[in-house]
Amino acid sequence: MSKSPVFHLTRRAALDLRDIYDRSRQEWGEATADGYMADLYATMSQAAANPDAGVLRQHRAAPFLMVPARQHFVVYDRIPEGVVILTLLHQVRDIESLIAGLSPSFLQEVEKLKAAKLASTRKRTEKKKGT
Repeated sequence: MSKSPVFHLTRRAALDLRDIYDRSRQEWGEATADGYMADLYATMSQAAANPDAGVLRQHRAAPFLMVPARQHFVVYDRIPEGVVILTLLHQVRDIESLIAGLSPSFLQEVEKLKAAKLASTRKRTEKKKGT
């Protein structure tokens, strides 16, 4: 039985989610913030299940995929068992400048996470073949 696709969050994405929730709760109340978060998590799950649905921004500063999620974009990259969520950005922001301005440590985190997930997938595959 195969596992369903998953999404992983970078530290930046986790902080984005916290900030989005806090701002939504302050502006519109807890119930609205909870609903908004549910929609964002549903979009991230859908991206993991169908990563090719995102728009590939290959010709930009850094290649990435993104899908709209209400007033935000979920920015992500593929990994073997799903996607890694890089960041969540409000749609009125200059996405390109924000992605280009992310620190080198952020990009290193993404590459490290992708490599670790790839190695983990390879180990599981080799283990299954050996059994």
